[in-house]
Amino acid sequence: MSRTSKIIGFSVHPAMVNEVEALAREERRTKSELFREMLRVYQRFREQRDRDEASWVSNLIREARAERARRPMTADEILRESQRLSRAGARRAKKLGIETNSTSISNLIHERRKTRGSA
Repeated sequence: MSRTSKIIGFSVHPAMVNEVEALAREERRTKSELFREMLRVYQRFREQRDRDEASWVSNLIREARAERARRPMTADEILRESQRLSRAGARRAKKLGIETNSTSISNLIHERRKTRGSA
């Protein structure tokens, strides 16, 4: 008769082994049953987290659009914001040791595209 399950192995800190064994005893389950339940709970947690994150992003986009509709930026404001972001990007690049001249930027873009497999 073939097994209906597979055996997997992983290591945990010795104190955690004691916690798992105590919890399994307390719930009158095997460690395998406990592990399967922990996996199901974690999967539900991840699904909820992903939904919450997607909802947060959607709300943020909706708020930004509403703000833009209430008070559109003038051309001068757009220019100032672009300059501010450019300065912030230049500071970050300098901190990371990245050159910001057009040749270096072009090289970085091409290198990145090669690593992603796109042209």
